[in-house]
Amino acid sequence: MGQREVSEDCIQMYFKVKGPVTQFLGRAHLCRAQLCAPKSTENMEEFENCVTQYMKAINFAKGEPRYYFLVYNASVLYWQMVRPFLKPGYRHHLVPSLAQMVSALSQTEEEDKEWQAELMLELLQCYLQAGESEEAAKLCATAAPFIKAHVPQKYRQMFALMVRHELMDELQLKEERRSSTSLSVTFHINMLKAKLDQNDLPEDVNKILKDTYRRLSQYNHQRFPSVREEKMILLFELAHLSLILKCWEIASDCLSDLKKMDSKDPARLMEVECLEYELEAVRLENKIKTYTREAVEVSCGPGAGAEAEPRAGPWTLCVDLVWRRGQVGGGALMGTSQPPVPRAPL
Repeated sequence: MGQREVSEDCIQMYFKVKGPVTQFLGRAHLCRAQLCAPKSTENMEEFENCVTQYMKAINFAKGEPRYYFLVYNASVLYWQMVRPFLKPGYRHHLVPSLAQMVSALSQTEEEDKEWQAELMLELLQCYLQAGESEEAAKLCATAAPFIKAHVPQKYRQMFALMVRHELMDELQLKEERRSSTSLSVTFHINMLKAKLDQNDLPEDVNKILKDTYRRLSQYNHQRFPSVREEKMILLFELAHLSLILKCWEIASDCLSDLKKMDSKDPARLMEVECLEYELEAVRLENKIKTYTREAVEVSCGPGAGAEAEPRAGPWTLCVDLVWRRGQVGGGALMGTSQPPVPRAPL
């Protein structure tokens, strides 16, 4: 109702009176946590105070099975609070509190396994961005079997992180990638991403991309509709990686397959459109010659254009040349027919 001051007064009155230790103590800590939520990712003092209240709530609730619901509520409210911190350079602040939250949910035998899996994956991302590889590997040892058993639809995401950051031994990797087409494709995509991160791409990178696309093409989404969404995600990943690695042919084939799948989801249609614009931009970039100031001066000479316009120089001619190319090209460089700038997926 927007009455923040009333809420603060009520919470202060509650803690001044030593009432019975019931669920309302946990609820009071959750209320106080929401009242002191940080207004900015730069205010770490407010963040720490807020986290302290959430920790008090879960430490109180996890000791009594009838209060386990408060642990779940605390995890949901906590996650709403920390979402602004899910950006590069800030995730490491979440490691201690998110690790405690994941541990508390495991201790209370939470029924919502998908929510647990989601927080485990986020904690893994936090460990990796914080450079805590050992802790990430320890988490994978428990989280991977848990997700594979209880939330198999999220296991591919877990597997991708383990491959890219080398958190799984070679023997286990070989066994996993043989178990399904999805994991095989995921392995090769993320293996190349890892090599790209290390600036150590193999010489046969194009062959690997083509073989990966061939495997993905055999993934029959018409016979097994349940894999349709997963195949689309893999096609997007392979297409974007192929663009980065300048393998336009594979990117184009992935785009063609995505169009054939005829998705009705507006978000997916937007992603397909953005991918199409990105590929078209690359094609145009390869066709258009870039006219730099130095290039024009070399080709036209220092006195070019002086007779027509005393103050005109090579750079003026360059601008005029680019404008004329845009006119001749039907607006490819200038005009209303230029494609809109792709927007990031929602």
